[in-house]
Amino acid sequence: MNELVLARGLYRGALFAIALVVVVVIGVQLKWVLVQLFAAAIVAAAMEPIVARLTHAERTPSWRWRPAPAAVVVLIYACVGLVILVLGVILLRGVLSQGALLAQRAPEYAVKVQDWYASLARSWGLLEELDIYDMLGGTSALTDWILGAARQVLNVAGLLLAIFGGALNVVFVLFIALYLTVDGRSMRDYLLVFLPANRRERARRIIANISGRLGQWVIGQFIVCVVVGIGAGLVLALLGVPAASLLALIWAICVVIPGIGPFLSAAPTIVLGFVVSPTIGVLATIFAVVWSQLENNVLIPRVMGHTVKLNPVVVLVAVLVGAELLGVAGALFAIPMAAALAVVVDELHHERLLDEQKRVDPSPSEPAAAS
Repeated sequence: MNELVLARGLYRGALFAIALVVVVVIGVQLKWVLVQLFAAAIVAAAMEPIVARLTHAERTPSWRWRPAPAAVVVLIYACVGLVILVLGVILLRGVLSQGALLAQRAPEYAVKVQDWYASLARSWGLLEELDIYDMLGGTSALTDWILGAARQVLNVAGLLLAIFGGALNVVFVLFIALYLTVDGRSMRDYLLVFLPANRRERARRIIANISGRLGQWVIGQFIVCVVVGIGAGLVLALLGVPAASLLALIWAICVVIPGIGPFLSAAPTIVLGFVVSPTIGVLATIFAVVWSQLENNVLIPRVMGHTVKLNPVVVLVAVLVGAELLGVAGALFAIPMAAALAVVVDELHHERLLDEQKRVDPSPSEPAAAS
């Protein structure tokens, strides 16, 4: 009998291992499809409270007419698309005008920086002995660097499109999110039938909690964008950097892009700082370095940790692991994925605590086992 039980256990373990390997292999092959589906789930989770507020009878009992959920989703898409279009036009016009001005006056700015460095070297003998300016290539190299930075800024739109996989993938994600928002509950109830009856309520609770965490991540991301943009705009305006409002918009948008986001924000900030004067350029450089470190290592972990209920250390580690596995896309979705996994871990932890409590202090209906 014991041999039969052992054989069944080994058989089930082997089947589980084979199934796990198959799932991992399929997941690796379809990783970008899974990333897009996860992005659609995040969009649907963010829209679900708004759609429920406007369409459910118990939340709007005084309304005589309520819009269909699909109509609300389309309206949200239209509003968000309009905002993105307006911001894109503002950003594009500002980048083109400032980039053209910078490209036109790059040699003049390079000479100003050279004169500033020469005066500084006369005050500090060590700089004159090292001759750092010639080591970096002199005026021609500085001009090339400025023009290269301007081209980097002008290529932001194309880079963003490359990161998010193009217009077709965006449309795919939006349609999947629409269907998840409209038919998500019916899909969930259909799939829960395949679980044992005593597990369905728990699974329903886990799915609801995951959806809530994903929606909270969107709110946290919005808070980070607003804080970073406003902070950058105020400081740059105080420093006297031109187009501070445009730079604030760039900082607010680029904070969403892990890894290269700080560079995309810092490059125009530093360049426009040197347009005014070398001193402002140095101050703008210091601000860009300090602010990017604060947003990556302090602001994002704290805000995201609070909104999605994760420890800041977990947030930082999740971003590093996501970037290592899937690059920019992995870093972008690492926090919501960690939040979703945390819901499952919390549920298992809660169940474990309840089991331990029952063993230590059994209820009257469950007498303690005889010693």
